[in-house]
Amino acid sequence: MKVGLCLAYKGVNYGMLLQAYATQRVIEGLGYETEIIDYKRNGYKHIRMTPWLPVYVASEFIKRQKKNKEKPVLDELHKQNIADRKAVSNEFIEKRLLHRVKCDGILELEKHAASHYNGVLVGSDQIWPPDAAFGNFTTLRFAPDDMNKISYATSLGVSKYPYYCKSSAANFLKRINHISVREEQGRQIIAGICDVPVQVVLDPTYLLTYEQWLELIPYEKIVPEKYVLCYFLGNTKEHKKLAREFADKHGLKLVTILSTESVSDIDVSYADQVITGYGPDKFINLVRNAEFVMTDSFHGVAFSVINHTQFYVFYRTLVGSKNSRNSRIDNILDTWGLQNRLILNDAAVEDFTSEPIDYTAVNQKIEQKRKMSMDFLTNALKDCR
Repeated sequence: MKVGLCLAYKGVNYGMLLQAYATQRVIEGLGYETEIIDYKRNGYKHIRMTPWLPVYVASEFIKRQKKNKEKPVLDELHKQNIADRKAVSNEFIEKRLLHRVKCDGILELEKHAASHYNGVLVGSDQIWPPDAAFGNFTTLRFAPDDMNKISYATSLGVSKYPYYCKSSAANFLKRINHISVREEQGRQIIAGICDVPVQVVLDPTYLLTYEQWLELIPYEKIVPEKYVLCYFLGNTKEHKKLAREFADKHGLKLVTILSTESVSDIDVSYADQVITGYGPDKFINLVRNAEFVMTDSFHGVAFSVINHTQFYVFYRTLVGSKNSRNSRIDNILDTWGLQNRLILNDAAVEDFTSEPIDYTAVNQKIEQKRKMSMDFLTNALKDCR
């Protein structure tokens, strides 16, 4: 049985690369052959034409114009970091993400899928944002009607879908045989769009145990001293200043992974050591060996939990922001009962709880959720024929 995988993996984000890797490893571990579909758009045939499409195009144009105005000016260090991260990420893809097949355009993709696959699976990461509703790839519209179509731990990445995306979203959701999402918020959004069964499951990185990750990515000591690791994707300076105070208070070295997604004027000055150009393997080992992790990243939390590392997490955007993705953080903290690890923007260093995480209790919850998630995936894949 061969399953075509529609995954987010082209980029330098650690979480994106590692969730794609985990997805393929887990599915192949269940006895299936896989191919990762390397899809390239060709013209406009990948877009689903609907009466609402002009509204979507106009809204996207406005958002893009605003985003371009807010685009940060990168200094040489940030530019070099992005270039180095691209190089090590490409090495990771070549070494770890196997059986990739190129499909140029939707017609080639449809033909390849019909003749090669017993099923197709989309997931995980944030690949069902509102604009996905008008596409034919991550929505699995390219797959024949009688082919088994699965969504595993797909994230919608938003708190709600705009009205002009809902009818098109309902169209693709009703064709998928087995739908699961990564957050409760996603399940609620889908429930407001159409009446289809949806299950909330674990991000695929949690499906591999600590021991399995250690076997796949061996232990390496990167920083010899005891340290606090900062993995901030956002540019909130207050978070970085709090991390500095926390490290000083506990007499620990402060190490930061330079972000490829944002810039602040204290990125280089607030920490004792600035990490640039490291790949996903070293990221995992930096988390493994840290005394504490400070992060605003979903996968920063995930790999802290997997490696039993003490951590604190911040919101990347302000509470109530229109494009907030804070629900992802809320959902996973609620799942593990770790709400006290959230640090709000008005916090002081004295507000950080000194109570260590009881990973014995957390691990029990992970085992239960992992079994439920694996049961969903196993049962969904059984319908591949």
